[in-house]
Amino acid sequence: MGLESVFTPDALIAVFAITLRIAPTVLYASLGEVISERAGVVNLGLEGIMLLSAFTAFYFSYITGDPLTGLGMALLVGVAMGLLHAMLTVVLTLNQVVVGLSIWLFGFGFSDVLYRVLFRGVPSPTVKTLPELQIPVLSDLPVIGQVLFRHNVLVYIGFLLVPAVWLFLYRTRLGLLIRAAGENPKVVKAAGHSVPLIRTIAVLMGAVLASVSGAYFTTAFLRSYVTNITFGRGFIALAMVYFGNWSPVRLLVPLLIFNYVDSLQLMMQAADVGIRYYFLNMLPFIVLIAMMPVFGRNVKPPSALMKPFR
Repeated sequence: MGLESVFTPDALIAVFAITLRIAPTVLYASLGEVISERAGVVNLGLEGIMLLSAFTAFYFSYITGDPLTGLGMALLVGVAMGLLHAMLTVVLTLNQVVVGLSIWLFGFGFSDVLYRVLFRGVPSPTVKTLPELQIPVLSDLPVIGQVLFRHNVLVYIGFLLVPAVWLFLYRTRLGLLIRAAGENPKVVKAAGHSVPLIRTIAVLMGAVLASVSGAYFTTAFLRSYVTNITFGRGFIALAMVYFGNWSPVRLLVPLLIFNYVDSLQLMMQAADVGIRYYFLNMLPFIVLIAMMPVFGRNVKPPSALMKPFR
């Protein structure tokens, strides 16, 4: 096979299908981070939370044989890490950058240690993944059926969450309070609401959604676990929030562009086009840098972002 095999109609259809299939690896974390940053708190520990969640989902899927059990346990990891992050940044008002990077490093190292200890002597362990849901009639449509209607349930839920998060932030009372806490927390306090409580809720929601992105790697996308399995997707999620101007809807375009290039380079690796794999792995990140002048212009972060409220 060569480069020409990547650009056949069937191959391009497969690339679009893979683009949607791998979208949850970043989408859930991006949506969660929008909520957190809208409240004024940046969580640079997304990558660490995702790594711990990926391993937790893998471990419990392995010992129970049920990927849903693994996903549920990963959500508990998200709750615990979200509470830890909120305690340090919201309650104790420690530096959000330092706390986030510490959580990232902790998640990176601890997940690897746990894997080496708990799976010592187990050759290439694998787990079951969530089944593909083929929507009746729609999945049989030519082209569209293969691209849109042959995915696992987390893919569908992820894309449905895009308008759901928008409605939550802009059409609910709690969403209004979260946005106000990120813009002018003094007004929130003057109205008789607890800014730390609102920010804690937002951080917790963000961490739980990030744990879904992490768990997706080992419960729906891959059947095995490797060190640094998320490959920087937590930091990509942070970039998507910036590119989307802190909007759950606007971040969808740059996210799909990134995932499309990522899917294309995976297809090129499989086709053995004669380019070293580490150069192909660079392509999505090169595109990410190229998108900065396009999606990074005229962005306006929340006024109180990264400003502790005492």
